Amino acid sequence: MMLASAVIHAAIGLWLKKSDDKLAFRAVLALSTALLVLPFAFIIPLPAAQAWPFLIGGAVIHFVYQLSQISAFERGDMGLVYPVMRGMAPALAAGFAFLILKETLSPIELSGLLIAAFALIAFGWPSRGRPERWGSAMIFAIICGIMIAFYSVIDGAGMRIAREGQGQIWSYLVWFFLLDWVFLVPVAIYMRRNQLSTAVKGAMRSGAIAGIASLFSYGLALIAFSLAPIGPMSAMRETSVVFGAVFAAVILKEPFGQRRIILAVILSAGLIAMQFG
Repeated sequence: MMLASAVIHAAIGLWLKKSDDKLAFRAVLALSTALLVLPFAFIIPLPAAQAWPFLIGGAVIHFVYQLSQISAFERGDMGLVYPVMRGMAPALAAGFAFLILKETLSPIELSGLLIAAFALIAFGWPSRGRPERWGSAMIFAIICGIMIAFYSVIDGAGMRIAREGQGQIWSYLVWFFLLDWVFLVPVAIYMRRNQLSTAVKGAMRSGAIAGIASLFSYGLALIAFSLAPIGPMSAMRETSVVFGAVFAAVILKEPFGQRRIILAVILSAGLIAMQFG
């Protein structure tokens, strides 16, 4: 599930990078996903009371994640910022999961996690000099990575509460997507108020398709987070960095190179160590 989520997430990242108005694109994506799951809200129970703090907290963190991702993509190449924001998340998520959920990793799993995180971050590090706006792009990529780690733990914990308290995860899953747009869409409407029609029209087709893809991408991730330790699962999902770099090289004509091939092998070794640990 996590590998499938990774591939789909990389494709969504490519759509976002290619979009002319990234804020409008993300707003259309979030609203499209909410509309897709809305009918299910009338046929499933409401989430358990103890799950609501995780749903609301997750919605706030996702909002900050969305804005920082947009800002990073506006300032740097996908091949630069995407690996940094996704690469730092697994190690942070494992740390947060240890502190909040008391999840522990074996020495081999921990070593594999750190190797994978190093490879993911190094994947996007510039090999020759620093591109224009590198500093600001990195700041937003780092903020984005921290938010990814936070929401991985919060959403994973919320899904487990739903499974244990209600015997099913679908209520949490549906309401996660129903709340994901409530902060971003009003901000997008306000920010694009003078050209709202043009912005929405330009993002409608790609954003709606990405919304469908996002439902599968993060839906699969949420289910996996509820079934397995969050640190290793987060690292598995962040293999989207490799898929994203391949997409960026083939479609956006961004460089790939021998260094990234070596780092992809190192990343694979880290992931294998986590599975056998």
